Amino acid sequence: MPNPTGIGGFQKGKSGNPKGRSPKKREERYYKITMTTCTFEDWKLIVERAIKDAQKGDQAARKWLSDYLVGVPETPLSGGVEILVRYVGKDD
Repeated sequence: MPNPTGIGGFQKGKSGNPKGRSPKKREERYYKITMTTCTFEDWKLIVERAIKDAQKGDQAARKWLSDYLVGVPETPLSGGVEILVRYVGKDD
């Protein structure tokens, strides 16, 4: 069916599958295993390690933390932008 441009396909901004792709069975299995195996204490240790690594300058740890804490930017930022994350705990 042609769109307003007469070329065919979907209209700009309209998806052929508005609900998105359904999860594959394999992804569901991995998710279930992760959720039943990784305890809150495990997750806390992982996050604490990422914080320490980020403070030491590990770019991957900084990105991982900022993606979780701030979110991934919808539009990539131009230029060199560095996001620094500082954990403030009850001991500070």
